[in-house]
Amino acid sequence: MGKRQIIYRQARISGNQELLNREVNLVTNELRVWHGTVTAVDSSELKLKDARSGKHSFAINGIDRIYCEIKTDY
Repeated sequence: MGKRQIIYRQARISGNQELLNREVNLVTNELRVWHGTVTAVDSSELKLKDARSGKHSFAINGIDRIYCEIKTDY
């Protein structure tokens, strides 16, 4: 089994429902990295829950990219 990294740039994040309930790394425009699970996403905001049950909101225009790893069969 392998892993594949998927990167979502700002244009692909807004309203993207495939990000829901996915464990991701979020990189802000200030190059801060946040790790957690996406709990909500719409056209202007993304909400993330971290491992310590902290809830964070990010404006879409403040996100540089989101990346996550997908397990593959090869």
